[in-house]
Amino acid sequence: MDLPEKFYTSNDVARARRRGQWVGWVQGGAVMVAGALVLNVLGWIPAVLTVGAIGYGGYRAYRWLSKPSADTDEEA
Repeated sequence: MDLPEKFYTSNDVARARRRGQWVGWVQGGAVMVAGALVLNVLGWIPAVLTVGAIGYGGYRAYRWLSKPSADTDEEA
């Protein structure tokens, strides 16, 4: 079965990029509004502690997942 070499035109790609940028701006705005609401409800200290705990958990998960496995260590 022969498939065409090109599926999308340059206009399709440009339109997808513009749409992706708009979606990113909308998502960023929604995160900012939600963050402002959380800060107004909770206050600064609990919000900063929560963000710090989530960041630390993400760091620990990254370090745990990026450990080299024992079978990849080879001696020359």
